[in-house]
Amino acid sequence: MEETPNKDTDWIKTLPKVHFHLHLDGSVRLNTIWDIALKDNIDLGVQSIEELKKICQITEPMSSLQEVLDVFWVHQKVLNSYANIKRVTIENIEDAFKDEVVLLELRFAPTFIAAGKQNLSNEDIIRGVLDGVQEGMQKYPVEVGLIAIAVRGLDHEANKRALNDIIKFKDGSHACANRLVGFDLAAGESGTQAEDFLDLVTTAREAGLHITVHSGEDTDAEHVRQTIEVLGAERIGHGIRSWNDDEVIQLIKDRNIHLEISLSSNWLTKTVPSIAEHPIGKFYEAGVSISINTDDAHLMGIDLIHEYELIAENHGLTREDFIKINKDALEHSFLPEDIKGKVRDQYFK
Repeated sequence: MEETPNKDTDWIKTLPKVHFHLHLDGSVRLNTIWDIALKDNIDLGVQSIEELKKICQITEPMSSLQEVLDVFWVHQKVLNSYANIKRVTIENIEDAFKDEVVLLELRFAPTFIAAGKQNLSNEDIIRGVLDGVQEGMQKYPVEVGLIAIAVRGLDHEANKRALNDIIKFKDGSHACANRLVGFDLAAGESGTQAEDFLDLVTTAREAGLHITVHSGEDTDAEHVRQTIEVLGAERIGHGIRSWNDDEVIQLIKDRNIHLEISLSSNWLTKTVPSIAEHPIGKFYEAGVSISINTDDAHLMGIDLIHEYELIAENHGLTREDFIKINKDALEHSFLPEDIKGKVRDQYFK
Protein backbone atom coordinates (compact mmCIF):
# COMPACT_ATOMS: atom_id res chain seq x y z
CA MET A 1 0.00 0.00 0.00
CA GLU A 2 1.27 3.48 -0.84
CA GLU A 3 2.38 5.12 2.37
CA THR A 4 1.70 8.59 3.68
CA PRO A 5 4.59 10.48 5.26
CA ASN A 6 4.38 10.69 9.05
CA LYS A 7 2.66 14.02 9.66
CA ASP A 8 0.37 15.56 12.24
CA THR A 9 -3.05 14.38 11.16
CA ASP A 10 -5.02 14.83 14.37
CA TRP A 11 -7.33 17.25 12.62
CA ILE A 12 -8.18 14.56 10.06
CA LYS A 13 -8.93 12.02 12.76
CA THR A 14 -11.40 14.31 14.52
CA LEU A 15 -13.06 15.68 11.38
CA PRO A 16 -16.75 14.64 11.13
CA LYS A 17 -17.09 12.51 8.01
CA VAL A 18 -19.75 11.26 5.62
CA HIS A 19 -19.02 7.81 4.18
CA PHE A 20 -21.18 6.68 1.25
CA HIS A 21 -19.36 3.84 -0.49
CA LEU A 22 -18.59 0.87 1.75
CA HIS A 23 -19.35 -2.75 0.86
CA LEU A 24 -20.30 -4.77 3.92
CA ASP A 25 -19.49 -7.94 1.98
CA GLY A 26 -16.02 -6.64 1.13
CA SER A 27 -15.18 -5.34 4.55
CA VAL A 28 -14.96 -8.13 7.09
CA ARG A 29 -12.22 -7.79 9.69
CA LEU A 30 -9.33 -10.21 9.26
CA ASN A 31 -9.73 -11.51 12.83
CA THR A 32 -13.46 -11.96 12.24
CA ILE A 33 -12.89 -14.01 9.09
CA TRP A 34 -10.46 -16.24 11.00
CA ASP A 35 -12.73 -16.53 14.05
CA ILE A 36 -15.83 -17.46 12.04
CA ALA A 37 -13.89 -19.91 9.86
CA LEU A 38 -12.65 -21.73 12.97
CA LYS A 39 -16.04 -21.63 14.72
CA ASP A 40 -18.05 -22.78 11.70
CA ASN A 41 -15.45 -25.18 10.24
CA ILE A 42 -15.08 -23.23 7.00
CA ASP A 43 -12.11 -24.36 4.93
CA LEU A 44 -10.34 -21.27 3.61
CA GLY A 45 -7.35 -23.27 2.40
CA VAL A 46 -4.94 -21.64 4.87
CA GLN A 47 -3.44 -22.71 8.18
CA SER A 48 -2.83 -19.38 9.92
CA ILE A 49 -4.09 -15.83 10.09
CA GLU A 50 -0.87 -14.71 8.40
CA GLU A 51 -1.65 -16.96 5.43
CA LEU A 52 -5.24 -15.75 5.47
CA LYS A 53 -4.12 -12.16 5.10
CA LYS A 54 -2.39 -13.04 1.82
CA ILE A 55 -5.59 -14.30 0.23
CA CYS A 56 -8.15 -11.85 1.60
CA GLN A 57 -6.33 -8.52 1.49
CA ILE A 58 -5.09 -6.56 -1.51
CA THR A 59 -2.28 -4.11 -0.87
CA GLU A 60 -0.69 -3.78 -4.32
CA PRO A 61 -2.32 -3.15 -7.72
CA MET A 62 -3.68 -6.28 -9.35
CA SER A 63 -3.98 -7.03 -13.04
CA SER A 64 -7.66 -6.17 -13.35
CA LEU A 65 -10.83 -5.22 -11.54
CA GLN A 66 -12.01 -8.82 -11.87
CA GLU A 67 -8.95 -10.11 -10.02
CA VAL A 68 -9.82 -7.79 -7.15
CA LEU A 69 -13.47 -8.86 -7.21
CA ASP A 70 -12.38 -12.50 -6.89
CA VAL A 71 -10.94 -11.75 -3.44
CA PHE A 72 -14.45 -10.86 -2.28
CA TRP A 73 -15.29 -14.55 -2.22
CA VAL A 74 -13.06 -15.12 0.81
CA HIS A 75 -15.09 -12.54 2.73
CA GLN A 76 -18.30 -13.99 1.31
CA LYS A 77 -17.70 -17.44 2.80
CA VAL A 78 -18.00 -16.23 6.40
CA LEU A 79 -21.21 -14.28 5.78
CA ASN A 80 -22.95 -17.62 6.16
CA SER A 81 -25.62 -17.02 8.81
CA TYR A 82 -27.94 -14.41 10.26
CA ALA A 83 -25.72 -14.14 13.35
CA ASN A 84 -22.49 -13.64 11.43
CA ILE A 85 -24.04 -11.07 9.09
CA LYS A 86 -25.39 -9.15 12.07
CA ARG A 87 -21.95 -9.27 13.73
CA VAL A 88 -20.15 -7.94 10.64
CA THR A 89 -22.74 -5.17 10.26
CA ILE A 90 -22.16 -4.01 13.84
CA GLU A 91 -18.38 -4.16 13.36
CA ASN A 92 -18.63 -1.98 10.25
CA ILE A 93 -20.55 0.62 12.25
CA GLU A 94 -17.96 0.45 15.04
CA ASP A 95 -15.18 0.96 12.48
CA ALA A 96 -17.05 3.96 11.09
CA PHE A 97 -17.35 5.43 14.59
CA LYS A 98 -13.58 5.07 15.08
CA ASP A 99 -13.06 7.03 11.85
CA GLU A 100 -15.34 9.82 13.15
CA VAL A 101 -17.98 8.99 10.55
CA VAL A 102 -21.25 10.63 11.53
CA LEU A 103 -23.30 9.38 8.57
CA LEU A 104 -22.64 6.02 6.92
CA GLU A 105 -24.35 4.42 3.95
CA LEU A 106 -23.48 0.72 4.01
CA ARG A 107 -24.17 -1.40 0.95
CA PHE A 108 -24.65 -5.13 0.62
CA ALA A 109 -25.55 -7.64 -2.09
CA PRO A 110 -27.98 -10.38 -1.01
CA THR A 111 -27.49 -12.28 -4.27
CA PHE A 112 -23.72 -12.37 -3.76
CA ILE A 113 -23.89 -13.21 -0.05
CA ALA A 114 -26.37 -16.05 -0.64
CA ALA A 115 -24.46 -17.63 -3.53
CA GLY A 116 -23.68 -21.29 -2.84
CA LYS A 117 -25.45 -21.30 0.55
CA GLN A 118 -28.64 -23.34 0.39
CA ASN A 119 -29.57 -22.66 4.01
CA LEU A 120 -29.21 -18.89 3.83
CA SER A 121 -32.19 -16.92 2.53
CA ASN A 122 -32.50 -13.33 1.42
CA GLU A 123 -34.66 -12.80 4.51
CA ASP A 124 -31.86 -14.07 6.78
CA ILE A 125 -29.41 -11.71 5.11
CA ILE A 126 -31.60 -8.61 5.14
CA ARG A 127 -32.80 -9.18 8.69
CA GLY A 128 -29.21 -9.75 9.84
CA VAL A 129 -28.15 -6.43 8.34
CA LEU A 130 -31.17 -4.53 9.70
CA ASP A 131 -30.79 -5.97 13.20
CA GLY A 132 -27.08 -5.18 13.05
CA VAL A 133 -27.84 -1.59 12.11
CA GLN A 134 -30.37 -1.28 14.91
CA GLU A 135 -27.91 -2.57 17.52
CA GLY A 136 -24.95 -0.74 16.00
CA MET A 137 -26.71 2.62 16.11
CA GLN A 138 -27.66 1.99 19.74
CA LYS A 139 -23.98 1.47 20.58
CA TYR A 140 -22.41 4.15 18.39
CA PRO A 141 -23.58 7.68 17.42
CA VAL A 142 -23.57 7.00 13.66
CA GLU A 143 -26.57 7.52 11.41
CA VAL A 144 -26.72 4.57 9.01
CA GLY A 145 -28.44 4.11 5.66
CA LEU A 146 -28.48 0.92 3.63
CA ILE A 147 -28.02 0.39 -0.09
CA ALA A 148 -29.02 -2.92 -1.68
CA ILE A 149 -26.85 -4.15 -4.54
CA ALA A 150 -27.71 -6.12 -7.65
CA VAL A 151 -24.57 -7.78 -8.97
CA ARG A 152 -23.79 -7.64 -12.67
CA GLY A 153 -22.71 -11.09 -13.78
CA LEU A 154 -24.96 -12.95 -11.34
CA ASP A 155 -28.35 -14.37 -12.31
CA HIS A 156 -30.76 -11.61 -13.30
CA GLU A 157 -33.80 -13.36 -11.83
CA ALA A 158 -31.94 -13.88 -8.54
CA ASN A 159 -31.12 -10.16 -8.49
CA LYS A 160 -34.78 -9.42 -9.12
CA ARG A 161 -35.93 -11.68 -6.27
CA ALA A 162 -33.43 -10.08 -3.90
CA LEU A 163 -34.63 -6.60 -4.85
CA ASN A 164 -38.25 -7.58 -4.26
CA ASP A 165 -37.31 -8.95 -0.84
CA ILE A 166 -35.53 -5.68 -0.03
CA ILE A 167 -38.67 -3.76 -0.98
CA LYS A 168 -40.81 -6.01 1.28
CA PHE A 169 -38.58 -5.16 4.23
CA LYS A 170 -38.49 -1.48 3.27
CA ASP A 171 -42.28 -1.40 3.38
CA GLY A 172 -42.45 -3.64 6.44
CA SER A 173 -42.51 -3.15 10.19
CA HIS A 174 -38.83 -3.48 11.12
CA ALA A 175 -37.64 -0.60 13.29
CA CYS A 176 -34.92 0.18 10.73
CA ALA A 177 -37.06 -0.25 7.60
CA ASN A 178 -36.57 3.45 6.83
CA ARG A 179 -32.81 2.83 6.66
CA LEU A 180 -33.24 0.88 3.39
CA VAL A 181 -32.80 3.91 1.16
CA GLY A 182 -30.83 3.01 -1.98
CA PHE A 183 -30.20 0.60 -4.84
CA ASP A 184 -26.91 -0.03 -6.63
CA LEU A 185 -25.51 -1.98 -9.56
CA ALA A 186 -22.03 -3.29 -8.83
CA ALA A 187 -19.20 -5.50 -10.18
CA GLY A 188 -17.61 -5.18 -13.60
CA GLU A 189 -19.40 -2.87 -16.03
CA SER A 190 -17.36 -3.83 -19.09
CA GLY A 191 -19.34 -5.93 -21.56
CA THR A 192 -22.70 -4.73 -20.26
CA GLN A 193 -25.08 -1.95 -21.26
CA ALA A 194 -27.17 0.27 -19.02
CA GLU A 195 -30.34 -1.05 -20.67
CA ASP A 196 -29.56 -4.55 -19.38
CA PHE A 197 -30.54 -3.43 -15.88
CA LEU A 198 -33.22 -0.85 -16.56
CA ASP A 199 -35.99 -3.11 -15.26
CA LEU A 200 -34.25 -3.50 -11.88
CA VAL A 201 -33.53 0.21 -11.56
CA THR A 202 -37.10 1.10 -12.53
CA THR A 203 -38.52 -1.30 -9.93
CA ALA A 204 -36.23 0.11 -7.26
CA ARG A 205 -37.04 3.72 -8.09
CA GLU A 206 -40.78 3.09 -8.16
CA ALA A 207 -40.45 1.52 -4.70
CA GLY A 208 -38.90 4.73 -3.39
CA LEU A 209 -35.24 3.69 -3.43
CA HIS A 210 -32.61 6.18 -4.57
CA ILE A 211 -30.22 5.11 -7.32
CA THR A 212 -26.44 4.91 -7.31
CA VAL A 213 -24.50 2.86 -9.87
CA HIS A 214 -20.91 1.62 -10.17
CA SER A 215 -19.76 3.15 -13.46
CA GLY A 216 -16.62 4.47 -15.13
CA GLU A 217 -14.33 2.19 -13.15
CA ASP A 218 -13.42 -0.49 -15.70
CA THR A 219 -15.13 1.34 -18.58
CA ASP A 220 -15.14 4.85 -20.06
CA ALA A 221 -16.97 8.16 -20.02
CA GLU A 222 -19.61 6.88 -22.45
CA HIS A 223 -20.73 4.31 -19.90
CA VAL A 224 -20.99 7.06 -17.29
CA ARG A 225 -23.16 9.05 -19.67
CA GLN A 226 -25.44 6.04 -20.19
CA THR A 227 -25.62 5.47 -16.45
CA ILE A 228 -26.90 9.01 -16.03
CA GLU A 229 -29.17 9.29 -19.07
CA VAL A 230 -30.57 5.75 -19.28
CA LEU A 231 -30.66 4.71 -15.63
CA GLY A 232 -31.14 8.14 -14.07
CA ALA A 233 -28.48 7.58 -11.41
CA GLU A 234 -28.38 10.25 -8.72
CA ARG A 235 -24.92 9.19 -7.59
CA ILE A 236 -22.15 7.22 -9.26
CA GLY A 237 -19.75 4.83 -7.61
CA HIS A 238 -16.33 5.90 -8.89
CA GLY A 239 -17.01 7.57 -12.28
CA ILE A 240 -13.27 8.14 -12.57
CA ARG A 241 -12.92 7.46 -16.28
CA SER A 242 -15.26 10.37 -17.03
CA TRP A 243 -12.55 12.89 -16.23
CA ASN A 244 -11.17 13.27 -19.76
CA ASP A 245 -14.57 13.93 -21.35
CA ASP A 246 -15.60 17.56 -20.90
CA GLU A 247 -19.17 16.93 -22.08
CA VAL A 248 -19.74 14.16 -19.55
CA ILE A 249 -18.22 16.27 -16.76
CA GLN A 250 -20.62 19.06 -17.71
CA LEU A 251 -23.51 16.57 -17.69
CA ILE A 252 -22.49 15.42 -14.19
CA LYS A 253 -22.49 19.04 -13.01
CA ASP A 254 -25.71 20.01 -14.80
CA ARG A 255 -27.58 17.04 -13.30
CA ASN A 256 -25.94 17.55 -9.87
CA ILE A 257 -24.66 13.97 -9.93
CA HIS A 258 -22.52 13.03 -6.95
CA LEU A 259 -19.37 10.90 -7.39
CA GLU A 260 -18.45 8.43 -4.62
CA ILE A 261 -14.66 8.40 -4.88
CA SER A 262 -12.35 5.77 -3.38
CA LEU A 263 -8.70 6.66 -3.90
CA SER A 264 -6.87 3.49 -2.85
CA SER A 265 -9.46 1.28 -4.51
CA ASN A 266 -9.01 3.07 -7.83
CA TRP A 267 -5.26 2.57 -7.58
CA LEU A 268 -5.50 -1.11 -6.59
CA THR A 269 -7.87 -1.87 -9.48
CA LYS A 270 -5.64 0.07 -11.90
CA THR A 271 -8.41 2.50 -12.68
CA VAL A 272 -5.68 5.11 -12.14
CA PRO A 273 -1.92 4.53 -12.52
CA SER A 274 -1.02 6.01 -9.13
CA ILE A 275 -2.41 7.85 -6.13
CA ALA A 276 -0.74 11.05 -7.31
CA GLU A 277 -2.37 10.79 -10.76
CA HIS A 278 -5.89 10.31 -9.41
CA PRO A 279 -8.23 13.07 -10.69
CA ILE A 280 -9.92 13.69 -7.33
CA GLY A 281 -8.36 17.13 -7.02
CA LYS A 282 -9.44 17.99 -10.57
CA PHE A 283 -13.00 16.87 -9.90
CA TYR A 284 -13.10 19.01 -6.78
CA GLU A 285 -11.62 22.08 -8.46
CA ALA A 286 -14.08 21.68 -11.36
CA GLY A 287 -16.99 21.88 -8.94
CA VAL A 288 -18.10 18.25 -9.18
CA SER A 289 -19.84 16.98 -6.06
CA ILE A 290 -17.69 14.26 -4.47
CA SER A 291 -17.33 12.21 -1.31
CA ILE A 292 -14.33 10.32 0.07
CA ASN A 293 -14.77 6.60 0.65
CA THR A 294 -12.91 3.34 1.29
CA ASP A 295 -14.96 1.00 -0.95
CA ASP A 296 -13.79 -2.22 0.78
CA ALA A 297 -11.87 -1.18 3.87
CA HIS A 298 -10.76 -4.52 5.29
CA LEU A 299 -10.30 -6.17 1.91
CA MET A 300 -7.83 -3.40 1.09
CA GLY A 301 -6.29 -3.08 4.55
CA ILE A 302 -7.21 0.60 4.94
CA ASP A 303 -9.50 2.89 6.90
CA LEU A 304 -11.15 6.18 6.01
CA ILE A 305 -8.58 8.27 7.89
CA HIS A 306 -5.87 6.71 5.70
CA GLU A 307 -7.74 7.92 2.59
CA TYR A 308 -7.98 11.48 3.90
CA GLU A 309 -4.27 11.45 4.70
CA LEU A 310 -3.44 10.27 1.16
CA ILE A 311 -5.54 13.04 -0.36
CA ALA A 312 -4.09 15.76 1.87
CA GLU A 313 -0.54 14.64 1.11
CA ASN A 314 -0.87 13.93 -2.61
CA HIS A 315 -3.51 16.43 -3.69
CA GLY A 316 -3.15 19.28 -1.24
CA LEU A 317 -6.70 19.39 0.05
CA THR A 318 -7.04 21.25 3.32
CA ARG A 319 -9.23 20.98 6.39
CA GLU A 320 -11.57 23.58 4.89
CA ASP A 321 -11.76 21.59 1.64
CA PHE A 322 -12.66 18.42 3.50
CA ILE A 323 -15.33 20.21 5.53
CA LYS A 324 -16.84 21.57 2.32
CA ILE A 325 -16.74 18.10 0.71
CA ASN A 326 -18.50 16.49 3.67
CA LYS A 327 -21.11 19.23 3.93
CA ASP A 328 -21.94 18.77 0.25
CA ALA A 329 -21.90 14.98 0.57
CA LEU A 330 -24.46 15.18 3.38
CA GLU A 331 -26.87 16.94 1.03
CA HIS A 332 -26.54 13.99 -1.39
CA SER A 333 -27.27 11.36 1.25
CA PHE A 334 -30.18 9.06 0.52
CA LEU A 335 -31.33 9.12 4.14
CA PRO A 336 -34.57 10.99 4.97
CA GLU A 337 -34.33 14.74 5.44
CA ASP A 338 -35.09 14.63 9.16
CA ILE A 339 -32.07 12.40 9.76
CA LYS A 340 -29.85 14.53 7.53
CA GLY A 341 -31.08 17.63 9.32
CA LYS A 342 -30.07 16.20 12.68
CA VAL A 343 -26.56 15.43 11.37
CA ARG A 344 -26.32 18.85 9.75
CA ASP A 345 -27.30 20.67 12.92
CA GLN A 346 -24.96 18.67 15.13
CA TYR A 347 -21.82 18.56 12.97
CA PHE A 348 -21.99 20.90 9.98
CA LYS A 349 -23.50 24.19 11.14
